[in-house]
Amino acid sequence: MKKLTLVIFTLLTSASFSMSQGYNPAVPSELEAFVKINKDQSLGLPIGSNFPEFDYIDLDGYKIDYANLKDKLIVLNTWFVGCTGCKQEEEFLKELTSEFKDRDDIIFLSFAMSSPQKIERYYSKRGDFGYKTASVEKKWVIENFKIQLSPTHYIIKDGILVELISMPIATSQLLDWYKNRITSFLDYNLQIGLQDIILDYLSYPITV
Repeated sequence: MKKLTLVIFTLLTSASFSMSQGYNPAVPSELEAFVKINKDQSLGLPIGSNFPEFDYIDLDGYKIDYANLKDKLIVLNTWFVGCTGCKQEEEFLKELTSEFKDRDDIIFLSFAMSSPQKIERYYSKRGDFGYKTASVEKKWVIENFKIQLSPTHYIIKDGILVELISMPIATSQLLDWYKNRITSFLDYNLQIGLQDIILDYLSYPITV
């Protein structure tokens, strides 16, 4: 039964990605259409909904407590060992996390629907991709995130789901798109912070 479920997961992932292969992501206008089709096909929690609470121990033994992460932009993906699309995007995700590694206002989390032993064996062969990884039950992901396709990528800001897409980030063009989406939410935080500083300055009493 587990092998059958794995095969179905892989087929669903491949089907979702291949249905939009008629577009060339290297062409900006077609990239937009490519992403839109995949976003439209992505099931799961609606954009703008409160993201479910979670509390897990990652593979390194550190606690991942959602309540302590709400001041950060959370970039999350769900996947499983053996997922073809997940394997395809690994090098791109390594580049993604490397680019943002010096920022303390963002965290990359990975919920893998495989046993800790299986994930560790996989990482020992291929290396991780810079996300803090926890082993979770597939049933928990389905019940809480309303999603079955892998890989699925989520961006959570201030406890709200602001982006969700089920497809591999497996080309340089898609990686650039995803980086821009992440940066847009980080830049929004910066803009709000600057506005607050300016308002504080303007409200400060001036003495002559």
